[in-house]
Amino acid sequence: MERSLANGLAARAVIFGFVALLIWWVLPGSGSSQFKKMNAAMQNAHSWRAHTVVNEPTKSVDAITEVYCPSRVHVVTKSSIEQGGMTYEQSSESIWIEGTSYTRRENGWVMTHDLREKAAECMWGARGSDTMLAQMDAIARLGKIRKGDKREVNSFTCRDWIASAPAPAGWRDVFGVCVDSEHLPREVFTPSRSEVISYSDWNVPIKIDAPPSDEILKTW
Repeated sequence: MERSLANGLAARAVIFGFVALLIWWVLPGSGSSQFKKMNAAMQNAHSWRAHTVVNEPTKSVDAITEVYCPSRVHVVTKSSIEQGGMTYEQSSESIWIEGTSYTRRENGWVMTHDLREKAAECMWGARGSDTMLAQMDAIARLGKIRKGDKREVNSFTCRDWIASAPAPAGWRDVFGVCVDSEHLPREVFTPSRSEVISYSDWNVPIKIDAPPSDEILKTW
């Protein structure tokens, strides 16, 4: 009798734990639910700007990405790398419009054509070019997402969510994202903040035009 009662209580405890886990998974405040909402908001967005800053001991990057969907992307990048006692600086600019790419050279632009007609950013949202946000699905399946504090990023209030993944020595933080009330990311960052991507101008008109025809060097 006592054993049956104990088994019954144990079974109820297991069921209760499963239900509690299920409720945690679907609650609006849970990390997985927030990531799902953020993913939907990003895929529904038609424009944004992303400012990427990388500060590492031997590497620095400053890049601006402008996106206007369904098919316009403008990227300007400046980088510096130290190697063998030397510092190498590089800058680049590219424009992608409806399957045509324009890459800036010293004396003009080189034009090439792609088979695809839609930018990766417009197919996948910001995760199409953000390598940290690109890990969202894997984190939702195998990792953990914990709620952080509210703060302000460029005058917008948002809340931090920290994504962690299993590692040999235990769990490790992979990246954090500060999400606003519209479920859109305002800042994505590595745990050390050696890389920070700030997002702005969600769903506002962004003008991205092809270079003047007289500045195009060749057509492939």
